[in-house]
Amino acid sequence: MSYIKEELKRAFFSKTTAISFLLTFICIFIGSAEYIFKNYPGTNAIYLFMYAYSQGTSAVLSFAFPMLVSLPYAASLVEDFNSGFNHYIFIKMKSVRYLVIRLLVNALAGGLVLFLSLLISFFLFAVTKNFDLSSTDLLNINLYNSIYQESPVIYIFILIANSFVCGVVFSTLGLGLSTIFKNQYLAVLSPFVFYIFSGTILVQINKYFNAAILFDINYYKDLKLVNILSYDVVLLLTGVIIFFIGALRYEEW
Repeated sequence: MSYIKEELKRAFFSKTTAISFLLTFICIFIGSAEYIFKNYPGTNAIYLFMYAYSQGTSAVLSFAFPMLVSLPYAASLVEDFNSGFNHYIFIKMKSVRYLVIRLLVNALAGGLVLFLSLLISFFLFAVTKNFDLSSTDLLNINLYNSIYQESPVIYIFILIANSFVCGVVFSTLGLGLSTIFKNQYLAVLSPFVFYIFSGTILVQINKYFNAAILFDINYYKDLKLVNILSYDVVLLLTGVIIFFIGALRYEEW
């Protein structure tokens, strides 16, 4: 239990995590800057959030999030193995337990970077717009449109919860790929590279292979929940499998 606490402290009180939160807030601000201080009709807190999240022309968060969620902890395994710290840990506990803890803490860190940043930003948008949380016809809402019309706030919370899942999936993918590249910078960049690859190459095979649908649930008009969840599961399992296969061969590092 003490080691789990140490890992959580290492993950959530590190400079890289602070930088990741800062960059996420900057991305959100860039996405909402056009309307945050202007009171055009319909540009309330809901509109601001959606504009910053994925629907605005400056919604850089929907493009940069694979790197942002990998920044806090995806490179931690490479750092431990390159420094030899893992050998010290393996004296105290079994390698499988160490890897499971590392996997869970990394996933939690990646998920919370987006979840907390978006949750706090939504509250700030609500304050800025005098808690105007009504639905607006200016947005393109496809999936869960009925929920959006009845309760826009619940719809926003669904998106925030989905962002947590995205953070878990892509940070896990980064952690897994780090065992292949064995480089802390590539561990952070590799999920982003896959994200771009899926949107340029894989999308030519099947449009639902575009990983953008995992974050932006309104990316396609005919997008269904099963498309999103199945892709989440495949990527998550891929990251976990690569992680354990690569990490358990640490003697070769």
